[in-house]
Amino acid sequence: MVNLKTFLYANKNRFIQQFKVKINAIYVSSYIALQKLTRKNRFGSDKYSSILILPPAPPGSLGDEALLTATVEYFKMQGAKRVGIVTYGSDRDWANRSLAGETTNLSHHYLHSSLNSSEALLHFAHTVSTYQCFYCIGADVMDGYYSEKDTIQRLKFVSIANEMGVKAAVVSFSFNDKPTPNVIKYLQELPSDIRLCTRDLVSYQRLNYHLKRPVELGADLAFLLKPDMDTEIVDSISQWISQQHTGNRIVVGINANYKLIDQLEIKTLDQLIKTFVDTLIQLYSKNEKLSFLLIPHDFRNIGDKNSDVFLSDAILDVLPLEIKPYCNKVPTPCSAKDIKGICRNLDIVLSGRMHLAIACLGQETPAACITYQGKFEGLYKHFDLDGMTIEPQEALQPGNLVDFFIPLIEKRNDIRQHIRSKLPDVQELAKSNFA
Repeated sequence: MVNLKTFLYANKNRFIQQFKVKINAIYVSSYIALQKLTRKNRFGSDKYSSILILPPAPPGSLGDEALLTATVEYFKMQGAKRVGIVTYGSDRDWANRSLAGETTNLSHHYLHSSLNSSEALLHFAHTVSTYQCFYCIGADVMDGYYSEKDTIQRLKFVSIANEMGVKAAVVSFSFNDKPTPNVIKYLQELPSDIRLCTRDLVSYQRLNYHLKRPVELGADLAFLLKPDMDTEIVDSISQWISQQHTGNRIVVGINANYKLIDQLEIKTLDQLIKTFVDTLIQLYSKNEKLSFLLIPHDFRNIGDKNSDVFLSDAILDVLPLEIKPYCNKVPTPCSAKDIKGICRNLDIVLSGRMHLAIACLGQETPAACITYQGKFEGLYKHFDLDGMTIEPQEALQPGNLVDFFIPLIEKRNDIRQHIRSKLPDVQELAKSNFA
């Protein structure tokens, strides 16, 4: 039989930690209640007076940058007096990125990764108490696929904002077909006045099935991003595209996403590089009027092999000499607004990243995608477009990517007209994130 004194001594650190957690939780709850009482008359009737935004990830992905920049730009246009960005869990933040111009009154709040959970919640409560609205940009991180802990932390922030009387919402997010049970439970328990606005019909249907609570259908916020057309990068690439068009060439954008390696379960990058190289060679053999623009769309791990930039360079390096004169690559780093500006003049794009496809669609440029994480199909339902995606396992099979893409190149002008007819409605749906 275990001696009680021995048991208590052996477990004293665990008991102390549990006690601290409970005390911290009581303190956080008390602080939230106090702040809620003192903030009631702090703001006027202007619904956009002050906005706090939680980005989906640290800088590096141009897709995340497009979401955040479009949100900041939107509220700037609405006359917001103050816009803030809150980040946590990393020593990288958005403070060094130029978002929506230098004139925006943009504040950066950082919750250091050394904080424990209760301390982070307390710091967040203090930060959000000075704002009127809080928007968590969900992107693809709200189903627990990348990190259940991170997803639940974000939902705790949303709950705290709501408890304090701040208008809170999770916006512009997709939801895969295998969400984690703990995330489902936490979402189900959110108060009904917290808005959940998903970015596509497939995710909307999945959320309704799992949650049995109000969910709204929107579109991706990146559809609201304004392109840059007069930067040095955009001007340089646009001139190259114009030169290709002068020679009656068709300019095809190509994005190789390094994350496809996980989807394809292949052992080396060489197989992925070979797939793209073989595809470009075969496309060129079928139509020698094709020119190729390599478009990296993620700058994380830029010095390593697992990056879009490395893949683009590696593909260009091993292409045959007869094709290289008709190839180019977007200089890096660049901005999401640069990429959207470049997309306007492309004829069609083959992308491994959804937000590059959105940049294209937002410029009426056809974009076909190699899918991952089940988030592409819903995007194309907004445009009533079928046959624009291919599964990665299928794309890896010899000749499949070419057979998939050639018919789309031939129909590119008809697809462009169809996108043009649907785009205004999709942009209105994107605005509904902030209804």
